[in-house]
Amino acid sequence: MARNHDYIQQIDKFIGNKVYSLRLAKGLSRQELAESIGVTHQQLQKYEKGFNRISVGRLVLIAKALDKPIDYFYQGIEGMQDAELVPNKHQRMCIEVSRNFMKIKNPEHQNAVNSLIRSL
Repeated sequence: MARNHDYIQQIDKFIGNKVYSLRLAKGLSRQELAESIGVTHQQLQKYEKGFNRISVGRLVLIAKALDKPIDYFYQGIEGMQDAELVPNKHQRMCIEVSRNFMKIKNPEHQNAVNSLIRSL
């Protein structure tokens, strides 16, 4: 019985990590996403870390706020036992770069940054 409980906790962490990664990639703060789905930023943090399970209704709101279909959050669950659930340092840096890039409003500046990265 404990094994099933562990598996369920892995699923909660897997989905929470997808929410976390997508939120950062979209350039949203925890507070911004929390307000758009009607929870506190502390509750959203618990969802992202897999401490609290996300209800289907809440996940629908999250999917809508992050412009993803609901099934996005379930993709890859079958193979998750061997998957790394926490982003490593390199992945976190990529997410941060993406988030900062999304904050650049001027298209010319975005093109310049993109050209710089491509040249490196």
